[in-house]
Amino acid sequence: MVSVRLTALAFCLSLLAPGAMMAKDFGTHGPVWEIAEPNLLEVINARLSAMEDSGELDDMRDEMQDTTRAYVNRPRPVPGLLPAEEAHSYEVDLSITLDRDLMDHRGVVFARAGTRINPLEYSHFNQRIVVFDGDVPDQVAFALSEGNELDTLLVLTNGAPLDLMRAHGRRFYFDQDARITSRFHITRLPSVITRGERVMMVEEVPVGGTQ
Repeated sequence: MVSVRLTALAFCLSLLAPGAMMAKDFGTHGPVWEIAEPNLLEVINARLSAMEDSGELDDMRDEMQDTTRAYVNRPRPVPGLLPAEEAHSYEVDLSITLDRDLMDHRGVVFARAGTRINPLEYSHFNQRIVVFDGDVPDQVAFALSEGNELDTLLVLTNGAPLDLMRAHGRRFYFDQDARITSRFHITRLPSVITRGERVMMVEEVPVGGTQ
């Protein structure tokens, strides 16, 4: 056993001895290149410079401006809306039920999960909202027939708000992403939204040839 340990020790010492491990050149076995990775910012700048020299960058800029201008002048219409064919009204309850506790900045809970909250109890909003198609003259005339800037909001689901503003000297809004029509379940136009005591009232009003 002792001789085995001595033999192992001698082997280890021989590995540590100078010249025990020698490097050997095995030659070259194929072409070798330096690692060359282009700088991403330099590539981007070079591409932009080339696009600018060719005029492609100006064309892209003009196209983006034209697209933005066209969207502002005529936003994407809200789909699936039909003209009102008969007078109809319904209620919309805006109440929500909390799914978690609400806390202030100090961590004090002021509303528990499960609490039902009606925003009309805390809001003084009392404006009339007329939702209509700005490309239908009868609906535009109806929207402008009552109210003013202070008590009535004019909301388009289709049409050119800037053209209507210039033509009638009134402010027109657009129901982008169908937020208003979805929230108030509007499917017929024009519709008039007014405030009730605890609910909002929606009235579908047939106009023109749909009466």
